[in-house]
Amino acid sequence: MRKEVAVAAVATVSTVVVAGVLLVRWKKRDERRWKQTQRMFRKFANDCATPVPKLWHVAFDLVSDMQTSLSDQSQTDYVMLPSVTSSLPSGTEEGLYYGVNLREDNFLMMRARLRGRNDPITDLDREEVEIPPEVISGTYKELFDYIALKLAVFISINTKTNPIAPKGKMGFTVSFPLHDGPAAAGANVIRWKSFPVNEAAGKELAKDFNEALEKHGIDLRVTTLVDATLGDLSGGRYYNRDCVAAVTLGLATNAVYVESAQFVPNGGGVDKNKFGEMVIDMQWGNFNTPHLPITQFDMALDSDSSNPGSRVQNMSSTTLNLFNFECS
Repeated sequence: MRKEVAVAAVATVSTVVVAGVLLVRWKKRDERRWKQTQRMFRKFANDCATPVPKLWHVAFDLVSDMQTSLSDQSQTDYVMLPSVTSSLPSGTEEGLYYGVNLREDNFLMMRARLRGRNDPITDLDREEVEIPPEVISGTYKELFDYIALKLAVFISINTKTNPIAPKGKMGFTVSFPLHDGPAAAGANVIRWKSFPVNEAAGKELAKDFNEALEKHGIDLRVTTLVDATLGDLSGGRYYNRDCVAAVTLGLATNAVYVESAQFVPNGGGVDKNKFGEMVIDMQWGNFNTPHLPITQFDMALDSDSSNPGSRVQNMSSTTLNLFNFECS
């Protein structure tokens, strides 16, 4: 009996010792992993560091590229796009308005009644619709036909619940990265992240969309397709005449601002508004400077992209961190 007790005691002690050793090893392993994690975070923080002198270098380079782009776009890879501002709201608009915001794989339909900036917006309805894969991989006309079809249903349903004549004005904004390029309407296959946004292309695409609207019996018309950031500026201008800029921060980033037409030689081929102003679509996702902090993750993402070296600011995680820091 004593022998069995002794054996049990030894086994218990051995188990406790082994468990203690394992516990110590696990603790040391966790400490090593935590130290490695801390080192990774410290390195990432150092790579993302934006001290004030670096911020000034980035700002100076951005201003320099902006001035060059406005004066002679052939001298820079950073091209800003002038856009006419006569369509910016004055805050006195009244009536029923419709809008479509196109994203990469869905779009948002909205309608609202405006009564001037001093009165609240009423009769607000909205609906988000997923775009089927076969439509995304199709043509612009097929995409516009699908949007017009869903818009017709949207108007029909909301007219029954809120009897307002469907006739109204409509805006069309695009929320994914854009670049200047030839009109790609008609039978051309949709090139996501390469959606043309210049004045001629926007109007040509609007023409195709208007044909789709007419096909489905919708009494609405679109003048042109614009970057969603310009839509944000329009919203700000509706409430405040002094609103002169808008910035989008998300999966992509962009900015638009109101510039005096005298600083845009030849108006960039676009007429100025009655106030002598023009809206400049900065397209600053294309901005690049050696002073912009680039991490190993940014470089890996860039190397795997379809167009390495392009839209560095959009892809840069340090840029988004910088914007978040500056806005907080």
